[in-house]
Amino acid sequence: MNSLYFIDAAIRSMNKYGEELCGDHVEYINLVNSKIIVLSDGLGSGVKANILATLTSKIAATMLKEGATLEETVDTIVHTLPVCSERHLAYSTFTIIRVFNDGKAYVAEFDSPSVFLIKDGESTELEKIEKYINGKKIFESSFTLDKDSTLVAVSDGVIHAGVGKSLDLGWQWKNVCEFLKTYDKNAEAAQTAEAVLEKCRGYYENEAGDDTTVIAVKLRKQETINLFTGPPKDPDKDYEIIKKILQAEGKVVVCGGTTSSIVARTLNVEMEADLSTMTVDIPPVGIIKGIELVTEGVITIGKALEIMKSFMSQSMREKAEKEMQEKNAAAMLATLLIERCATLNLWIGQAVNPAHQGGNYPMDFQFKMNQLKELAAVVENMGKRVNIIYI
Repeated sequence: MNSLYFIDAAIRSMNKYGEELCGDHVEYINLVNSKIIVLSDGLGSGVKANILATLTSKIAATMLKEGATLEETVDTIVHTLPVCSERHLAYSTFTIIRVFNDGKAYVAEFDSPSVFLIKDGESTELEKIEKYINGKKIFESSFTLDKDSTLVAVSDGVIHAGVGKSLDLGWQWKNVCEFLKTYDKNAEAAQTAEAVLEKCRGYYENEAGDDTTVIAVKLRKQETINLFTGPPKDPDKDYEIIKKILQAEGKVVVCGGTTSSIVARTLNVEMEADLSTMTVDIPPVGIIKGIELVTEGVITIGKALEIMKSFMSQSMREKAEKEMQEKNAAAMLATLLIERCATLNLWIGQAVNPAHQGGNYPMDFQFKMNQLKELAAVVENMGKRVNIIYI
């Protein structure tokens, strides 16, 4: 059976200097077994370019999500785009990327810079099939990514960076490629995309002559995560259940103060607190030998859920990526479930804490159950498998 990966994709853009709207647009869709990313660069800049690019990327992403062929998709785009009143053209370039969680990848390019595929400091030239659809010349490529590969797609603004300023002929494709070949191969997708955009910003001397967009895609291996939260209903079975969880395939995460105390006592080890991870809103991470991550329960899971939902939103994704870099329990839990989890086994203890019941306590047993159901739903929406085990 092939390994399943987390598809780490990051998007970074900057507008042409003096424009409020970006003439590039990226549409991003999560599916159960793959991700679809469409980058479109509209003719010109500003409002008109933004409309053209937004329409193109949304049509392409939506149709491909619903199973349409490339021919059907391009035909719809050609017959839908409004015509520019100045140049009498309905014109928008696009790069379509679809990456499956087993590493298989597909790229379709129309009048846009060729994508970069970098592995171990070397550039791989993709085999391309040329085809014409409604008079548009499109290149298709199918290939396989692995955890050591980086796929980068850019708009013209990257290739032209510096024209008329620090670089007479712009940065040019071959020079961007050389930069990517020497960039840290272990960097995350967000770091790679940000590094390319920063180079462009420097060449443009902070006054971009064109809308500029970078997409970076990397793969990460995933595994089974066993998340144990809430004391078991029958205290006499604590040892038996915890032993079963610890012997299960994958990593173990424990959420909840009482739950973690039971685990430490069962294992006959001391639990410590890493106070460097404590924030005003989030309790510190606990340390129990043999356990991947130990956190408080309801508050931490709630904050992790906020990060995960932001990560799933195209408009909030960059914010979520920054939050995931923070050193706190919620960021660690969210990162673990987003990036490293292929299957989540959610072990839910059903013991009711009497102190948490009553009208004045907002986080009662039912609140916790609803929160965990929401967690399961969000993880499933990310295309991961979820098993719920009530104990």
